[in-house]
Amino acid sequence: MRRKEVQLMKNFKYRLLTALAVSLVAGGTAISVVSAESPSQIQAASVSVAQAKKVALEAAPAGKVVSVDFEAKKDGRLYYEVTILEGNSEKEYKIDARTASILNQKVEAIDDYEDSQLVQANLKLSFEDAENILLQKYPQAKIYDEELDIKAGQIVYQVKALNGQQKIKMTLDANSGAVLQEKAK
Repeated sequence: MRRKEVQLMKNFKYRLLTALAVSLVAGGTAISVVSAESPSQIQAASVSVAQAKKVALEAAPAGKVVSVDFEAKKDGRLYYEVTILEGNSEKEYKIDARTASILNQKVEAIDDYEDSQLVQANLKLSFEDAENILLQKYPQAKIYDEELDIKAGQIVYQVKALNGQQKIKMTLDANSGAVLQEKAK
């Protein structure tokens, strides 16, 4: 599935679960929804985002990483889904978050205008720069998810990290490093 489709599915699931929770609470019954990326699952990943990117880039050395998504399955599987744009291809690698081995890979032609823009973008900052900006403010944080994206015509890095039990989401301008948005929960 392409990144946009995955994000649309995540947004749909979130809205559906929120609507269900609100309707059940309004009816006098409360439910608890466990996040797919709970702090304990994130902490259980012995492989870092940087290591997952390195493994994927060894398989696609001329590519540009555009996203690393941490996934935790109910059966206990933990992996990173690393998306790399290389030439006219979008390559997706599932990297085991405990062993750093490639579990699965797929290649599709780039058919998205946004991905074409990201391939051609000459950015002043790298993912590592964006990570360092977050880590300056939260030095003990563990980064588990990041994405290069275009929001309102601006190329941004979205970085998610776990700081103790607190989840941090920071959106940064990919050229200036300015923090455009920051959420902590």
